[in-house]
Amino acid sequence: MVNIQAGERLIPSLMTGVGNGHAGTYCQGMTITDRAEYSLFRFLSVVLGLLPCRLAEGVLTMVARLAVRRGWWRAELARRQLAEAFPDLPAGDLHALVMGLYDHLALTVAEVFIPGWFPPRIRVPGGWEVFDRALGQGRGLILASLHLGNFELCGRVIAARCELLDVVKPQRNPLFDRHLDRMRNECGIATVPMDRSGPAVLRHLRRGGVVSLLLDQDAGDKGIMVEFMGRPASTWPGAARLSLQTGCPVLPVCLARTSDGGHELEFGPLLDPRQLPAGQREATAYTQLITAELEAFVRRHPEQWFWVHRRWKGAG
Repeated sequence: MVNIQAGERLIPSLMTGVGNGHAGTYCQGMTITDRAEYSLFRFLSVVLGLLPCRLAEGVLTMVARLAVRRGWWRAELARRQLAEAFPDLPAGDLHALVMGLYDHLALTVAEVFIPGWFPPRIRVPGGWEVFDRALGQGRGLILASLHLGNFELCGRVIAARCELLDVVKPQRNPLFDRHLDRMRNECGIATVPMDRSGPAVLRHLRRGGVVSLLLDQDAGDKGIMVEFMGRPASTWPGAARLSLQTGCPVLPVCLARTSDGGHELEFGPLLDPRQLPAGQREATAYTQLITAELEAFVRRHPEQWFWVHRRWKGAG
């Protein structure tokens, strides 16, 4: 079992010029609404942090279940997308999945944002062998992940073991974006915004470092079409293209919540571009292979994936 504490591992070599490098740029267009939203977020975080953890969890769960009943916070979108992904699921089971999703989101918010929350209980049932073997090749490593389980905590677990560079999509609210960046940096995660990540990512991989990419959001007209959960989905091809360009392997990973309140780090199979069949040594086929491994995580833990995101909107 692993306990991750803020600041357990800091990586100054990456922080210089990379971590938190985009905060100033995105704060220039700040609005009154941005400030109000962020102030409310900080106020609620502090208030919930003053409550006993079980009481805070109960409050968040109550709000989450109210959201499902009232159709708030994209609850109907989540229900519709789950129904499309699992068309044979009975109505009662579908409703239970939606409720489970929002219960999970409430707990994730607590674990990430409430000060003094329970120390995370994390197991690595398969061990670190595949991770260490990949990193030991000296070619760098791309972690292909997704918004499943506690994906923020997943980065902290990895960063406690290596120098991790996380490619991030900036949030709409620049204050919240800066807050997230600061939290990641304090836990040893260097960050770089995806729209200008290329040089930093290549330098880090060539030094034998680890780069984390979340690959399950709609990529719009910048993506390529592959199948995800039985439907065409516009998908970011960056992991496949980087792997083919640099020769570094790709390792699918997620941190899934367990029924006992803990978390388990799960690795998929190591994907080495040098060992791919000839037909998969191009971006579309390789992206499909990576996406299939991420889909396997979703099918194992359907109540923990981010169904509130419009994953298939770029498919037309």
